[in-house]
Amino acid sequence: MSDPSLALQVALIEALESVVSVPVWDAVPQDSDYPYIVMDSTNVTNTDYLSARQDLRFVYVSVWSRKYGQAEVLEIMGQIDQLNNIQLPLTTGEMSSLRVERKRTVREPDNLTFMGQVTLRIFTLH
Repeated sequence: MSDPSLALQVALIEALESVVSVPVWDAVPQDSDYPYIVMDSTNVTNTDYLSARQDLRFVYVSVWSRKYGQAEVLEIMGQIDQLNNIQLPLTTGEMSSLRVERKRTVREPDNLTFMGQVTLRIFTLH
């Protein structure tokens, strides 16, 4: 079976768009307004060396806001929590679990922008 990376990204963007109230981007357009979510990066490790391939994936997502304070970022990150334990249909491979692993907020140096960082832990089989 082929690598499910692209199929997972497509399904994950669709799932995020269904639970959050802001645009979700893989690459942010230059003229995009705040707030929005960006798919930042993915780290994949093979966790099963004996049988069908199982991968542990950490998908890193950022939430960006210019609203005063952290409230908007925290609200959007709370919406992302709805993805815990859902099954995403993949066109390649299978997803066995999805968890929101970690969340963090950061004030950017411009003192206007807040970034929320969300780490999703996902197991896939292929």
